[in-house]
Amino acid sequence: MEAWNPEKAASWNQAPKLHYRVDYDQQKAELFVTRLEAVTSDHDGGCDCYVQGSVANRTGTVEAQTALKKRRRHTTWEEGLALPLAEEELPTATLLLTLRTCDRFSRHSVLGELRLGLDGGSVPLGAAQWGELKTSVKEPSAGTGEVLLSISYLPAANRLLVVLIKAKNLHSNQSKALLGKDVSVKVTLKHQAQKLKKKQTKRAKHKINPVWNEMIMFELPDELLQASSVELEVLGQDEAGQSCALGHCSLGLHASGSERSHWEEMLKNPRRQIAMWHQLHL
Repeated sequence: MEAWNPEKAASWNQAPKLHYRVDYDQQKAELFVTRLEAVTSDHDGGCDCYVQGSVANRTGTVEAQTALKKRRRHTTWEEGLALPLAEEELPTATLLLTLRTCDRFSRHSVLGELRLGLDGGSVPLGAAQWGELKTSVKEPSAGTGEVLLSISYLPAANRLLVVLIKAKNLHSNQSKALLGKDVSVKVTLKHQAQKLKKKQTKRAKHKINPVWNEMIMFELPDELLQASSVELEVLGQDEAGQSCALGHCSLGLHASGSERSHWEEMLKNPRRQIAMWHQLHL
């Protein structure tokens, strides 16, 4: 295994680097990625970082990721990644390794990625090596901006608190016409498929990054919390004064990604305000 040399690292350019070793277990039909280390600059954002690996197989794309580690200039992970992959698929498969950061609002960003062909040529199996991450990675998104909010549950009072803080990078096909118009957020509390109650924030002037800082409170018995969800819809106004949807997201155990993990964190931490960024979708 090549040792990490601080002097050598200092001579590299500012692009982040990833150390890795790829092995294949024929008996388990699994691809293993170990010896994971990352070198980043002091200018790269995020409080924590992790490595995500993905590979396409006959049933779709499989993913695995390391634990979050405090981001330092040189970060190492003890655990590896295990990805199911049939041996006959190795020659045509591509392994994607992505270095991601996470800030205090649990907003995940991409620092860079490596695409590795598994035909045995570009990535010798069993050999540990460093690779330079491509940093021009853009998050895949069909969304229309992001919204920052916090949620908390007060068991003694049977109250769910939703604080709409702000949004950023709002855009839509009608965005030019909506500039200067008012923007609000409609919040709907649901239990399974049933809508229990909906409320709406005050209106903020439509800028790309509007701010609300408004709390919305719902009465919700503790026994309904697990199967409940909160839907958010950011609304603008068209020239005729009619409401126009700019994007939405839904928090709950039915969801995936940050929308599910936000709800899970709230369930684990009663009475504590948990804030996260969420991508808005059309």
